[in-house]
Amino acid sequence: MQKRSSESRKIALSGVFGSLAAVLMLMGGILPLATYVAPALAGILIVPVAIEFGIKTGYVLYAAIGLLSLFVVPDKEMSLIFVFFLGFYPLLKASIERMRSRAAQWAVKLAVFNACIVGMYGIILFLFPIGAVVEEFESMGIPFTGLLLLMGIGAFLLKIGNLRLGCPTNLSNMRQLPL
Repeated sequence: MQKRSSESRKIALSGVFGSLAAVLMLMGGILPLATYVAPALAGILIVPVAIEFGIKTGYVLYAAIGLLSLFVVPDKEMSLIFVFFLGFYPLLKASIERMRSRAAQWAVKLAVFNACIVGMYGIILFLFPIGAVVEEFESMGIPFTGLLLLMGIGAFLLKIGNLRLGCPTNLSNMRQLPL
C-alpha cells in the first residue's frame, strides 16, 4: 500500500509542477521579454521534482513539458529555448558540478551552452525556418549576430552558468539525487 501511495504522490506532484511550467510557457507568449524568462522559470520548476523523486523523474517531466510546449505554445522560439537548453540545464548542472576540476566544469558548461544555442538557432534558421526570427537575424547582419552570441555567453557566465541560489536550482549542494 505504501508503494502505491508513493507512486500516486510522484504522479500528483509531477503533474502540478508540470502544469505550472506549461502555464508559464503559455503565458510567456504575452510579454516579449518572456521568450527567455518563461523557459528559465519552467526549467527551475522541474528541479523540486528531481530532488524529491530522482533525476530520471525530472528528465521525464522535462520531456513531457517540452513536448507539450512544442505543440501548444504559439511562440516556437520560446518552446525551442526550453527544449534545447533551459529545460534540462538545471538537471544537467548538478551532474556537471560533481566534477572535481572547476576548469573542467566551466569548459563543459560552455560547451553545452554553445552546442545547444548554436544547434537550436541552426534549426530555427535553416532546417525549419521561423519567419520572424529569420528576418530578425537577416536584418542584424553577421557581425551583430556574432556579438549577440558573445553577449549570450557573457550572460551565461554571469548568471545562468553558475547560479548559486541554494534552492531550487543548485542541486549539487542539496542531498544526493537518487539515480
